[in-house]
Amino acid sequence: MSEPTPLLTGRGLVKRFRTRSLLRGTKETRALDGVDIDVFPGEVVALIGESGSGKTTLGKVLMRLTPIDAGEVKLLGRDLFSLGRQALREARRDFQMVFQNQTANLHPKMTVRQMVDESLRLHRPDLDAAGRAARIDQLLGRVGLAPRADQRPASLSGGERRRAGLARILATKPRLIVADEPTSGLDAAIKLQTIELLRELKEEAMTYLLISHDLGLVRRIADRVLVMLHGRIIEQVPADLLGKTEFHHPYTHRLMRAADLDDERRAPPRERRDDGRGGDAEAAPEDLHAGCVHVADCQLAARLGILPRCTRERPTPVEVGRGHWVACFGAESPLEDAR
Repeated sequence: MSEPTPLLTGRGLVKRFRTRSLLRGTKETRALDGVDIDVFPGEVVALIGESGSGKTTLGKVLMRLTPIDAGEVKLLGRDLFSLGRQALREARRDFQMVFQNQTANLHPKMTVRQMVDESLRLHRPDLDAAGRAARIDQLLGRVGLAPRADQRPASLSGGERRRAGLARILATKPRLIVADEPTSGLDAAIKLQTIELLRELKEEAMTYLLISHDLGLVRRIADRVLVMLHGRIIEQVPADLLGKTEFHHPYTHRLMRAADLDDERRAPPRERRDDGRGGDAEAAPEDLHAGCVHVADCQLAARLGILPRCTRERPTPVEVGRGHWVACFGAESPLEDAR
């Protein structure tokens, strides 16, 4: 049986940010450090990791919202970074991003109904006025905003703005959605509504990349989990095996302990804010890129006597189980020694 064709691929993705200060001069960090990623039709891929790990930067690069320094991104076999303005506008019907903060993506002087209608006019020219009106009612009912259809963004809560942005995106019938922290900052009731909507999308074979700190959400709806640290994907694991397999990357263990999968009220460590540049607030400095980016915090390396190797060499992913890959030299050691 032939392998399925990815809907989205990223190869060798590198993104650098340079900052300048009077005391330190120019400093370069890599938000993405040679990332490879595949997303297949109909699956939900979750990106997890603390803030500053590169998750949001990767999502924006895959959506061609942030330029790259090296690598390529292909959607349906088309190189997104080679597309001109008109071709990119047409291609955007197939991929959209749900941002954590939707305020900047909503027109302050338009009602929710008008904004969804604008999306339909732009991306669904086949619909007449009656067809658009019917589609608007359907979409707003689906996201629970029918009673707020004639309200402007200033009158909406944060959760309602996020759902209004999702309605605009669903109007285009995209093949792929990148959702950045879709449930963060929502109260319990709205969070549950959002999770149910994401589940419905999954049942309809919608493909999306889910960027989240909420490991409870990830376990509920994701098919595959990618763990990021300092601009690298260090582990790939089927969602149903997260926390249930014999070997995880030491950093993944730390994330799961911090998040406490049985208590979603807790958050992963070292929460950071977005830096305002469209990337992540902290990425890996250049001196981390010769070897493993977790080496400074890794107790496993010292216990197994592989610390010098971890410092010098960059680990490549090792398959440790069905669909489970770990970029860790400890994965090459007997599992009883790695525990």
